[in-house]
Amino acid sequence: MNINGTVTVKFGDDINTDYIIPAYLLQEAWDKRFFADYAFERYYPDFPKICRVNTNRDNIVVAGMNFGCGSSREQAVYAIQYNDVKAVIAESYPDIFFRNSINNSFCVVRVASTKDFKLGDKVEIDLDKLVVRRNGSQEKILMNDEERDLLVAGGRLGQVKERLRQRLLTAT
Repeated sequence: MNINGTVTVKFGDDINTDYIIPAYLLQEAWDKRFFADYAFERYYPDFPKICRVNTNRDNIVVAGMNFGCGSSREQAVYAIQYNDVKAVIAESYPDIFFRNSINNSFCVVRVASTKDFKLGDKVEIDLDKLVVRRNGSQEKILMNDEERDLLVAGGRLGQVKERLRQRLLTAT
């Protein structure tokens, strides 16, 4: 499975979930798409506009270390995901943010360094070979097979749907 996109936003280190989606909004809606309008509202308010200007809807966000730190909130994933962001590439993630992303079938990958990534770079994330290609270079994705398989399967919900499909096939 390949994900292609353009780096449209680049962050530094320690982007916390309060930056991504403020806590006061967490109880405002059940609709996951609601949170997209408020992504980075107080930290980087142009985020939704920048992502939506990209008519190809192939946004890639790049960050440094510890992207998604802070409070555990699944809404942080939705706020990014529903702004037409295909993936986040960072040097590290806290476990809870990483798991929330993978479980929701939102592509987050770790690489050794993001310092050479630039806005406008065309990126290909090759989940089969676990590499990120950019400007003729290739970086290894730091992800195990179990994490990749879960992401490719569509997250936890995708896994459940596949198990149910298999059970229905064997029952008939």
